[in-house]
Amino acid sequence: MSNHAPIKKRYNIEEFLKFIELETQKPGNENNRYELIDGIIYMMAYQSMTHYNICKFIESAFANYFENKGCTVINGLVALFLLDTKNFVSFDPPESEFESECKDFVRPDLMVICDNNVEIKNDTVHSIPDIVVEVVSKSNAGHDYIRKLNAYYVFGVKEYWLVDPIKRKIRIYDMHTDSNDPREYDYTFDHITRSELFDDLYVNFKQFTEFVEDQEINGEIPSIEECDEYV
Repeated sequence: MSNHAPIKKRYNIEEFLKFIELETQKPGNENNRYELIDGIIYMMAYQSMTHYNICKFIESAFANYFENKGCTVINGLVALFLLDTKNFVSFDPPESEFESECKDFVRPDLMVICDNNVEIKNDTVHSIPDIVVEVVSKSNAGHDYIRKLNAYYVFGVKEYWLVDPIKRKIRIYDMHTDSNDPREYDYTFDHITRSELFDDLYVNFKQFTEFVEDQEINGEIPSIEECDEYV
């Protein structure tokens, strides 16, 4: 008997978009949201009120800071196509090239985009944001801590904020200062959190008071096995 796990099917972006189209047409699935990371499809967890309130709090702080600075703050209703921009110059490549270079499709809770070359469509962003924020969900925390961290690093996101209401902690990954050696900065909800990319961007999490549910604060960062594939 073989001890090797069966090889899971990996989807390209075209197959994934067809999957979404078919899956969301099924009764009861209309509001489901999916992501594609490294060829594997994942169904996203539904937001709690605490999750929603934190996203709204950070979005407000970012919107105030980036007003009139030429940057765009985008919430989680807009999807992100992570493109391997190292392999082509055009931000509007031919369809065949787009399908080969687009590896991942994710829905960050918040994005900040300051590059005028990044293509923003009605419901999607193509290429790489400057800052990505993910608010950790209890049901799939390993997704944000491991899979998305790796995807954002590989594709060149400059700064990644992980906001964890379960532990009441914030971790910022500086992936821009030294792209070969990302740095981690840890804060709690009792701190004023500072961006490493924008020197005067601060978020005072002490002002956030809209926790709705009792959260389990203790425990270690979950393993990757705690977030299962959808298909």
